[in-house]
Amino acid sequence: MHRHTSVINVRTLAAVCFALAGLALPGAGGAGGTVTQPLVATVGSPSALNAYAISLKDSTGAQVTHLDPGTYTVNVHDYATLHNFDLTGPGVSKATDIDGTEDTTWVIDVTNGTYRYVCDAHPTVMRGSFTAGTVVAPPPVKKLTAQVGPKRSIIVKSSSGARVKKLAAGKYKLTVKDLSKVDNFHLSGGGVNRKTGVKTRGTVVWTVTFRAGKVAYRSDAHRLLRGAFVVTA
Repeated sequence: MHRHTSVINVRTLAAVCFALAGLALPGAGGAGGTVTQPLVATVGSPSALNAYAISLKDSTGAQVTHLDPGTYTVNVHDYATLHNFDLTGPGVSKATDIDGTEDTTWVIDVTNGTYRYVCDAHPTVMRGSFTAGTVVAPPPVKKLTAQVGPKRSIIVKSSSGARVKKLAAGKYKLTVKDLSKVDNFHLSGGGVNRKTGVKTRGTVVWTVTFRAGKVAYRSDAHRLLRGAFVVTA
């Protein structure tokens, strides 16, 4: 008679133990193979304290500010009938109802990008966000300086101080120094039309987006006080 010995695969046993504990087996997560630790989303409060609170925390109780890409379980506690928890981001759009309370669980796949959560009834005061993976920062906004006055002078300069003759299309931050009470700075063309007052002096900062074409600048009080540059695609 031969005696048969049952051999239990160690990884299978570990998977069972992790499942009973409500965790994912290391290396068995979703996108990117991230360990699936539960997150806790809370909006409102079971008491009168912090009734306008909203938060997303990890399994240690720390506020979530960044996650690795992967699959996550979100345990949502919506304690209030005047709030909800609305989570959006790349590939994710989940929300509880404003009119009721709710305890629910979401499973979400997190990828590279920025995720935001708000109470839709109070989005300006109840909100938060976190990033995931590698987030590419937007290119820095290029800077220009414009000046009219003193006396009869007007110019647009690059960040190096040179007179602007040609620019690439795109977004710019233009600091306008109006040093005259008899002239103003009027910028037009390339999808932009902005100006200062003729009888006022001061410094303003405009964020402008130029399209391809010719852009002119002048004083509306003295039309011969003018200049121009070309914006290329």
